[in-house]
Amino acid sequence: MVDRRYRYFYYYMDKLDEDAPFERLRELVENIYTNDYLNPIAVNWNTDFVEAGGKTGLTRQVDFYERYIRRAKERVVVIISDALRYEVGMTLYEKLQGDEKCTAAITAMQGVLPSYTKLGMAALLPHKTITLSDDMRVQIDGLPTDSTGQREAILQKYQPHSRCVQYDDIKGMKVAQLREVFTGQDVVYVYHNQIDARGDKANTENEVFNACEEAVEEIFSLIKRLTSSANTIHFIVTADHGFIYKRDKLREGDKISGVPNAGRRYAVSRETVKLPGIAQLPLNAVLGGSDERMVYFPTGTDLFMTSGSGLNYTHGGSSPQELIIPVIDVKTEKGRKETTTAQIALVSLVSKITNLITTLDFVQTEPVSDVVKETKYRLVFISDSGENISGEVICTAASKEQSAAKRVFRLRFTFKNQKYDRNRTYYLVAFDEKNDKLEVLRHEVVMDIAFADDFGFGL
Repeated sequence: MVDRRYRYFYYYMDKLDEDAPFERLRELVENIYTNDYLNPIAVNWNTDFVEAGGKTGLTRQVDFYERYIRRAKERVVVIISDALRYEVGMTLYEKLQGDEKCTAAITAMQGVLPSYTKLGMAALLPHKTITLSDDMRVQIDGLPTDSTGQREAILQKYQPHSRCVQYDDIKGMKVAQLREVFTGQDVVYVYHNQIDARGDKANTENEVFNACEEAVEEIFSLIKRLTSSANTIHFIVTADHGFIYKRDKLREGDKISGVPNAGRRYAVSRETVKLPGIAQLPLNAVLGGSDERMVYFPTGTDLFMTSGSGLNYTHGGSSPQELIIPVIDVKTEKGRKETTTAQIALVSLVSKITNLITTLDFVQTEPVSDVVKETKYRLVFISDSGENISGEVICTAASKEQSAAKRVFRLRFTFKNQKYDRNRTYYLVAFDEKNDKLEVLRHEVVMDIAFADDFGFGL
């Protein structure tokens, strides 16, 4: 919640035409977020994280395919959104839950360490082994994983009916093209890159919170579109890693120096590094295998001294914001529409009944269709005490005519030959035949019929 409130603070503040009057407020928010929240939680988290040997009890990212995909009984579209950290995933989850045609569940997953794109993307694929070279290139079962095509080749080794595609390649496709991509596939990985694409560039990193909102909208729209156009109803949304963002840049003099082979928030090295503010774990605790190198990372939110741009938006370390990623399991309903029953209404403008046999006109208000169902009604006239004063008439509202004039029908009612009190109230009522307690029509009338025994023939 704190990360989300911070994100929305800057999201809306950046929309102001003039933000100078709020600079003191901004400084207060930045100070509270960085010093009272972000730094302490990172230090406390990492202390326990290292003591636990890198185990959190959460599902590990390296187990993603086995846990969520391998046993799926229907086609699954896996949407991997680069840097969709958990709290942004929660925003997407809430949006999906608000749609009546979506059922969603969210859980947290522990990402890999270092928490950077190439390793996170590889961990989401099926594999027997994951290895990391000295130049930080990732291989699965000895095969490269850098490109979409290389990842697809690995996925197809485990699931022959599968594909890997880029979101940018399918977002503008027509329906026929989309169906060509997805038809016949059991698993499709879709790679979406909105947040990391903006955050990882120095000239756009302060737009990262705008990118978060855009990512949520794009993924939501993609799920809706693939449901309607690609005959897909099961989606899993996740990420390769999360991120840390602070608006105020860290000064160069505050960075941690002396770490070999360092990235912004991590280093993988065979050398022993003992410096204040640095934690470490064996790489094989993350990837398995026999790699004897260590992963070094700041215990707080500091950066390692290294070349490259970008000081506000970072990832690679083990803070909760970087390491905890969402898994959103989404089921959609294709083309589901709420159905209603065909309704009837009285057309005749009648307020007084003057004959023992009376004919009235009714109209079926809508034609029967796939969402308006045929319905039977029971109609009868009653007294104000509930006594039937006419015979019951059954009608079926089953017309499919589009013209309302063609849906008008006539019903004849025969009344009991008895004395009626003109000062009492009588009613025409209609009930749904399947539910006698469901009254669908009530029309008040006056009975003005002179009592005539046997219709006058007995005189």
